[in-house]
Amino acid sequence: MKSLNSEDITLEFLNNLSKYSNHTIFSIRNNTENDEIYLNKLCMLVKTLKRNHKKIELFINIRSLNNIKELLNLFNRYPYVMIHYLKFTFTYAEFIKFYYDLSKFLKTIATTKNNYNLSPLEIFLLVYDKVCNFKEYNSYPIKYPAYKQGNLKYLFNSKYTVCSDYSILLVASLSYFGIDAKDFLLTLERYKEKEIEEEVHARVLLKLKDDKYNIDGIYVSDPTWDNKSVFTHALMTHRMTTLENDLERLNIYDFFFDVTSLEEFNNKINILLNKGCSEIYIYKIFMRTIYRIDYNFYLEMKKKYPSNNLLFNSFINDMGNYVIKYCNKEIPFNIIYTTILNTYHKIYNIKEEDYQNKLTKLQNKNEMDYYNSFTDYWPYDMEHKRR
Repeated sequence: MKSLNSEDITLEFLNNLSKYSNHTIFSIRNNTENDEIYLNKLCMLVKTLKRNHKKIELFINIRSLNNIKELLNLFNRYPYVMIHYLKFTFTYAEFIKFYYDLSKFLKTIATTKNNYNLSPLEIFLLVYDKVCNFKEYNSYPIKYPAYKQGNLKYLFNSKYTVCSDYSILLVASLSYFGIDAKDFLLTLERYKEKEIEEEVHARVLLKLKDDKYNIDGIYVSDPTWDNKSVFTHALMTHRMTTLENDLERLNIYDFFFDVTSLEEFNNKINILLNKGCSEIYIYKIFMRTIYRIDYNFYLEMKKKYPSNNLLFNSFINDMGNYVIKYCNKEIPFNIIYTTILNTYHKIYNIKEEDYQNKLTKLQNKNEMDYYNSFTDYWPYDMEHKRR
């Protein structure tokens, strides 16, 4: 297998493709160029291979589902390809099936987006509502194959749906509209009859920018807990998750994102270093995270701080300033539920009386859920240990 970066796909490389045999496999990654350039280069590569009647196998990494239709259309007559998207590897046929199912699932929102020029927040809330109501929560049987759980290949045909399914579907659906997000696992603790119970749970981390609503921040989203058109967990800050009744156990994202000052950020980085985390580990974890939620910033940091020549203190300073700028910028939840209802009001032309009734009902429901979700405040130290 010949490993390539997208930068290697030059005109000279394309002109010399004839020297490679049909037994060659190209593994193509993109860590240094924007998505548009990457997709254009893949299109040029496939066109050249088809023109030369080559059957070279391709193993490509797709970071986003936005604007990949042209590439998929090219693959239609060149199916010698494996596609890696998120944490899943698809054959050409598997990916086309998944992409068709996802497009069908999001068709109404895609049409609405084009007809009404929706803003990112409006798109997010329509997608979020759609994912929350995807299917009823239904746990997998004990002997159900682990590889099928939370797997995009089987999601639309499965009768079982749990938190990992909702989260990965939200990530893929947002990616379809060009909104960066990543799923992640965490451990939740809750008190039950004076005992602490633990639960592994999946959520979504995303960066949302919307000039219309003056929003530009990093948020945690939980479509599993917001079934039945409730939006209290749609766009939480990391500080809000600390205040939940089900306390989130400290994880690496809290060290990075649950801070309100540079001093607090630097203290947490020092805790990680004192616990034995290496500088390169901290660098890689942060870079992998922003690769999924803010690709433009990833490219900027990748160019400025190559891993083989890491200026760690300078990197941490830039990282801290980024976190302070975008994290813990709470969105009042009345903006969330009025935005979603105003969007539906515009789309479906709801009568004013019905609209006001729905607004009042949704407001009361969300206020109660919000109150019940974030009332308990557990005093915690820098490592989120209860005092």
